Amino acid sequence: MSKTLVSIGSIIEYPTVHQEKVVGRVEQILKNTIIIRDKFKNTHLVLIKTVEKSGVSVDEETYIYKNRYSKN
Repeated sequence: MSKTLVSIGSIIEYPTVHQEKVVGRVEQILKNTIIIRDKFKNTHLVLIKTVEKSGVSVDEETYIYKNRYSKN
């Protein structure tokens, strides 16, 4: 049983693929990695298996890229 579910928009704190601990908002969920953006607007990659090792599950259903801009 997992503690929580990580989805797009969640705030997480995990080590990146370069072993740097970073806090940021989930921007995109890919097949094996999660892209997060920190408070300085930098993007980082976190492995999904790293998140799942701590007992947190990842929303596998949300692979859709959300465009922030409207066409109006």
